Amino acid sequence: MARDGETPVTGAAAFDVARGLRRELHGVPAPLTEGGAAGQPQRLAKPKRLGAAVGFRGVDDGAEGKSRRRRRRRAAVNPAVDGGGNANATLDRSLEAAKAKDAADVRRSRRTGASLRSYTHAPSEAAVGSTKAKIAEGTRDVHIEGIDLSFGGLTLLSGASLHLAAGRRYGVIGRNGIGKSTLMRALARRELPLPPDMDVLYVEQEVAGNDQTPLECVLSADEKRTALLAEEAQLTASLDTLNAAGEERLNLVYAALSEMDADAAESRASSILDGLGFSVQMMREMRSSEFSGGWRMRIALARALFGNPRLLLADEPTNHLDLHTVLWLSDYLTRWEGTLVVVSHDRDFLNTVCTDIVYVKDKLLHTYSGNYDDFDRARIERLKEATRAAESFEMRRAHVQKFVDKFRANAKRAAMAQSRIKLLQRMEEDRVVLPGEEEEFAFSFPEPGPLTGSHGSLQLSDVTFGYAARQRVATTDLGDDTAPPPTVAPKILFKGVDFSVDMDSRAALVGPNGAGKTTLLKLLLGDNVPSEGNVKRSTKLRVGYFSQHHVEQLVLWRTPLEHMKVIFPAATNDVLRGHLHKLGVSSDMALRPISTLSGGQKSRVALAVITYSNPHILLLDEITNHLDIESIDALVEALNEFSGGVLVISHDARLISTVCDEIFICENGAVQRYPGDFREYRASLLASLRKANFKRNLSAQN
Repeated sequence: MARDGETPVTGAAAFDVARGLRRELHGVPAPLTEGGAAGQPQRLAKPKRLGAAVGFRGVDDGAEGKSRRRRRRRAAVNPAVDGGGNANATLDRSLEAAKAKDAADVRRSRRTGASLRSYTHAPSEAAVGSTKAKIAEGTRDVHIEGIDLSFGGLTLLSGASLHLAAGRRYGVIGRNGIGKSTLMRALARRELPLPPDMDVLYVEQEVAGNDQTPLECVLSADEKRTALLAEEAQLTASLDTLNAAGEERLNLVYAALSEMDADAAESRASSILDGLGFSVQMMREMRSSEFSGGWRMRIALARALFGNPRLLLADEPTNHLDLHTVLWLSDYLTRWEGTLVVVSHDRDFLNTVCTDIVYVKDKLLHTYSGNYDDFDRARIERLKEATRAAESFEMRRAHVQKFVDKFRANAKRAAMAQSRIKLLQRMEEDRVVLPGEEEEFAFSFPEPGPLTGSHGSLQLSDVTFGYAARQRVATTDLGDDTAPPPTVAPKILFKGVDFSVDMDSRAALVGPNGAGKTTLLKLLLGDNVPSEGNVKRSTKLRVGYFSQHHVEQLVLWRTPLEHMKVIFPAATNDVLRGHLHKLGVSSDMALRPISTLSGGQKSRVALAVITYSNPHILLLDEITNHLDIESIDALVEALNEFSGGVLVISHDARLISTVCDEIFICENGAVQRYPGDFREYRASLLASLRKANFKRNLSAQN
């Protein structure tokens, strides 16, 4: 509404004024132009809506009704505001306080809640330093020099540099315990200097639940939208008594909501949750505290994707995801237009998603252009070049040294010999130093000894099993598949299943989370009792079972050696040290408190416990979670050399394709053998994923 003596602003011009004001209010920079100088990062255009790339579930009539009601209210306040977001808005001094408040809100971290935490003022467990303390607002790239980072008295980074170009996707790799997660937390807490207006989201490995539904959790991640909706409700509640300034403010709120496509937010959030495996009932009716830790991890991930921050930090996001969801996430992140920094051990994921690799080694950060395979080739080639240069240097040095040795005592050649001695000194300063290669370690499993006939197998015959509705309870178990997602009605997981594993088995169990993969393992172990059918297992058969639950049961104040001694009191310390060493737990690590170990190092300790009894069959449930790439490589080699049977549940493509020769799909109450190999199974999943995305996009367009 224009004041006396002022010309009303209408139509497209009004929308431009409102949009410009919203950018001024919220500190949003103008869209950047595409392109850029050769060799420089491209500047990104305005990000597209995330949901458009992969399709989204349609909005229900309730959401559409809200949209229609909002448009009617806009028309009632000012006919010049239409459904397209045009605002008849005039600026006056009454809005200055609101502008100042909104600008201050932007400077805060937008991330609050149980599953995504704000670290602006969080206490730090690590000592962090950097020589660069200030970065100007509006900077889209990140340049940090002189990073010093330590944890628990151990220096992790010293004088390191980190450079992140806007719009690039960085994979952070390195050995377990080398400081990857500590670096991510330091960035999230802004203990390392970031542009003050850069919004940062950090998805942690482990998150807590709350009383919100998953959909509510995701929608609340966009605090700006939430605040605008609350302000809209407050203003419309007193619509009859609004003065001119209030009406103008309401028009601005409407324009801002329209520009951010607020009415489509619920549909977009539902699309992301659907891609991460949530059914409509799960995302709309259940509290997040009712889900296992793995499902709450997905909620945190969905919040991050929905929030669309300029800098997204994700620490092992594929842990606790099934293969189908990993493929969906990989496809989604390849379309991510912000800057992404992700810690991952999954080669397939790193190859698909990442444009650059940050290699943490020797207390420095080494950045390579390309995906993981590109990095691996470049690292090997760099080592070869350094080796050739070092060999050439040694040949030249030996030649000069030979001359010195021959003519040092020769009076006629003394001056020349002295010259060569000075040359040797200068050469020593330019000596080619080979990059230090990390010590390779190998896993080895003890030989189980032979078993014949039925003594060497686990068998399920015509087994039926399900969970009752009374098992809908809150849980903090990090295992996704220990029980299905809590339901309001009884659920039959298996009906009439026949399945067996023996000492010759090399099998992978795949399928969506909640289908019962872990439950099947527990039926084989006898931890779950079928309602119908039989389970056959010889008393002579020794089975080693690994799950994340075993990692959680480690007593943190004990050392790995003490933990083993409590479980196996008859064993000598030397024997226990030797067994720990076979699973990649060094002598030094065996004497450190478990609380100081990384997630991957803890997994090695748990693996040492379950293999000490020389099992005939290994049942491994997501064993690669938290293991670094080198540990997974060592595990693959050890499993291939193991003479017993192996049944794995995993989303790691390399582990399955290298170790397993049989694929069993656990889905829809049945366990069936896939007729092809893992490569064919993965291709079929990708095809079905793309088909589903196409249908969603088509439905959204209609």
